Amino acid sequence: MKRFDDLTIATTVHNNFEMSAAMLSSFEANVGLAAEISLVDDASSPSRLLPSTVAPIKVVRTDQPSGFCKASDLALRQVRTKYALLVDADVLFDPGDFEGGYAEFRKAEWAWVNFRQVSFAGQPQNSYEQPLMPPWVFAGGNQVLTWWQQFHRNPGPSRPGQRIVPVEAVHSSCTLVDMDAFRAVGGFDPWYWQCQSDVDLSLRLRKSGYGVGVDLGYTIRHDGAGGKGGGATRVLDLYRSRVHLYEHAYPASRFYLRPLLFVRHLAEVVWFAIRALFKRDTRLRTRVELLKGVLQGYH
Repeated sequence: MKRFDDLTIATTVHNNFEMSAAMLSSFEANVGLAAEISLVDDASSPSRLLPSTVAPIKVVRTDQPSGFCKASDLALRQVRTKYALLVDADVLFDPGDFEGGYAEFRKAEWAWVNFRQVSFAGQPQNSYEQPLMPPWVFAGGNQVLTWWQQFHRNPGPSRPGQRIVPVEAVHSSCTLVDMDAFRAVGGFDPWYWQCQSDVDLSLRLRKSGYGVGVDLGYTIRHDGAGGKGGGATRVLDLYRSRVHLYEHAYPASRFYLRPLLFVRHLAEVVWFAIRALFKRDTRLRTRVELLKGVLQGYH
């Protein structure tokens, strides 16, 4: 079994111990042995026994749910090795050249690097944003996003043999972390609950001169690939967090982002209200909450 003596797996669980155990088992079966596992049990109910692993495991349990962002930050702050692998519980590792990507990560000034990923059904999904979606595209919705994406290609290597390519933002589903860089920028911003905390961290790392990228040579499976799932609560957190991100990273967006979102959400409310006259549609309630969120904040 390949040993990674300078790498700690950092992960969180919240009522999904079986998935977490499967993730850790797949790493040890198909990739190798980490120096240690740092696991935060984010107030699971009831708490469960630790998964069986070869690598030593350290567990921190919280009394109240703190959300992915704070729980992940806590898991990473327990890391004692130079590098960490922050992994969602709903990830599975397959056989492949993980070691090659990790070796390239350690040689260069990379601080935050994800891998290619597919859903459990095998559908390719982006684990990064390149380039980062502008605020006006976000305000325009999926149709505008689809139109905008056709003008941008997926990143590729600029030289033969290159595994990791730079991108603007990397998602935290399965991410190699340089712990010195993570600590230097202050870790995750605790303002976030779940969505966009990884994009915010990516932007701050790049601003401080650290490398953010994606390894094109290894692929993981991710049940939540593409940010799907979570229902209305996830949608509201996405909008709340993305607006906050834009208004701080792109200050000029404070003058136009919320007005554009208000117009779009108002049109959506009218459309789904008409549809509701003929067929029950749960999306109406979500759109009403989004419309209120533009004015009052997304709660």
